[in-house]
Parts: sequence; structure tokens; C-alpha cells
Amino acid sequence: MSQFGSLALVCADNPGAFLGTGNAQAEGELDGADLARVNRALEELGYVVVPEELLESDYDGPSRLHPHVQRPTWWNRFFGDF
Repeated sequence: MSQFGSLALVCADNPGAFLGTGNAQAEGELDGADLARVNRALEELGYVVVPEELLESDYDGPSRLHPHVQRPTWWNRFFGDF
């Protein structure tokens, strides 16, 4: 769940373990029916599911990112970093 608004991310494992849910499905690590149920539940709760691939895009807008973040992404902006 995002720190800002009603955004949600669905991952097969930890963020970055796969190149998105499509890759995880192709490798047999994520069942399509399970993914559909999770996405549906999140949408019914009012969340917008954001693809992991999109969150890896560069972010160049205003933010208060930690100094150690050298290449800010949408993940850093809306979900924080580990």
C-alpha cells in the first residue's frame, strides 16, 4: 500500500524479485487466478493497482527522498524505499 493515496502494488515475492507479475507468472511463481482475486479485492476496496514495471520508471518531480537515493523512481516517491 502506498504512503500517499490509494495506490497498491502486487508482487509475487519481494518487490524486484521478478520483472513484474507477468514475469512471475511465466516462471510459474504466481497463479493468474490468485493475482486476479487480489487485484479485484484491492479494486473493491478503492485501491488503484500500479504495475511494478511502472514504479521502476525514473521520477524527476519534487520529493523528500533520502540522500542515498541516487536514481529516484516512482517506487521511491509513492512507496518508500527499504
